Amino acid sequence: MNAPIIWIILPMVVSAILLFFLEKSRIVITIGLITSALLAIFALFQPIGHVLKVGPISIDIIPELSFLGRAFLLENSDRFTLCLIFFTLTLFIGGLKVANQPAKFVPLGLAIASVMTAALSVQPFLYSAVFVEFAVLLMIPLVTVRGTMPDKGVIRFLIYLSMAMPFILFAGWILSGAQASPSDETWRALAALFLSVGFAQWLAVFPFHSWVSQFSQAVSPYFSSFIFSLLPVVTLLIVLDYVSSLVWLREAGYLSPIIRTVGIIMIVTSGIWAAVEQDLKRLVSYTVLYETGFALLLISIQSNTSISLLYQSFVPRILGLSLFGLSLSILNGHGSSLLVDDLKSKVKNFPFITISILISLLGIIGLPLFAGFSYKYESLRMIGGDGAAPIIWIMIGMIGFLISAIRVFSKATIPSTEKWEIHESIIEIVFLCLGSLILVLIGWIPQVTQGLISGLITNLPVLK
Repeated sequence: MNAPIIWIILPMVVSAILLFFLEKSRIVITIGLITSALLAIFALFQPIGHVLKVGPISIDIIPELSFLGRAFLLENSDRFTLCLIFFTLTLFIGGLKVANQPAKFVPLGLAIASVMTAALSVQPFLYSAVFVEFAVLLMIPLVTVRGTMPDKGVIRFLIYLSMAMPFILFAGWILSGAQASPSDETWRALAALFLSVGFAQWLAVFPFHSWVSQFSQAVSPYFSSFIFSLLPVVTLLIVLDYVSSLVWLREAGYLSPIIRTVGIIMIVTSGIWAAVEQDLKRLVSYTVLYETGFALLLISIQSNTSISLLYQSFVPRILGLSLFGLSLSILNGHGSSLLVDDLKSKVKNFPFITISILISLLGIIGLPLFAGFSYKYESLRMIGGDGAAPIIWIMIGMIGFLISAIRVFSKATIPSTEKWEIHESIIEIVFLCLGSLILVLIGWIPQVTQGLISGLITNLPVLK
């Protein structure tokens, strides 16, 4: 059996079938949860290219599948990515009922995960841009209500991410033509320019970032946190594979300084915006820009250690965003506004939601003993060799997010004469406590996560 059949075709088939049973939400959620969990577990334990033995039956997991003249290649080194994609999907399907979100998320989520996997595996790699665009199109019905006009934030999301595809495809066309004269620096510079613009739009790099906060404000925080957990991570992996395949680009002297400068700008600007932001839904978008800034910092270092650290950072990043989105969705489901000023004394009615929001924010910031601390500390340590200026700028961004977390805490804990009355249900408390506990444990014992991931991270993209 081909690996692409298991992780691309199978979830797409299940997705198509579940679309006909959306009225039976409990069945749809159960099947979707089992499917995504099994695919994540199978990727974790079953090496690709090896024989799977089930009793007397032996199944050879073949890495490659050819289709319409194109190849889809999932190698053993891709198992971490597969685990990440389907673990994220499992996480969000599991919290769907608690967040009070529609069952359409299940088939659309499976389809998005399938297409994202195809984007990472398609050969020639240039065609990944087409599959990312297909995934973006699938996200539109996820975040919109049938029969209503999409919000301008959703339209900007579609426009900006769709604009990336022609830039990347055109860069590929230039590179294929430049093979006849590989020493022509003009063609290489032009291809690098188009690639930079396309990747910048995918990652919402300045000045292509304006859609992020508008999109986050326009849709459910649960859906935005899912999209921001999956889309930037997959696009980062695509960028890494693309750059590592172009020797002349990864060896260019200008690559590392540009990526580092862009990463620092994203950290600083997102921190400043977060410090003054009043809408918690928009704050979700700034956390994504902040995390992407740190990811670009690690990429700019261009070492196997930094790339390994980047892969390890994806787990606390996704867990923090998912807990943040779940907390906001539950709070909104109880009829509460998601403005910071309206959080006054909420700790007396929603103590578990308040604590979960703070833990997720502090983990994203990277404070000691929280989930994001270990890799952010290592990022600062490695970047510190270039002088104090980058550290100072990064600290400004981190302080901005810390101010935002302090504002949320101070508003939620304002003294009042109102009696303590917990409005969260038992199942909500269980999910929030479990998510918070996992994030804290990752911060306390980062070696556990690193140990689990290190066995899956092999053949990292070569960037030096």
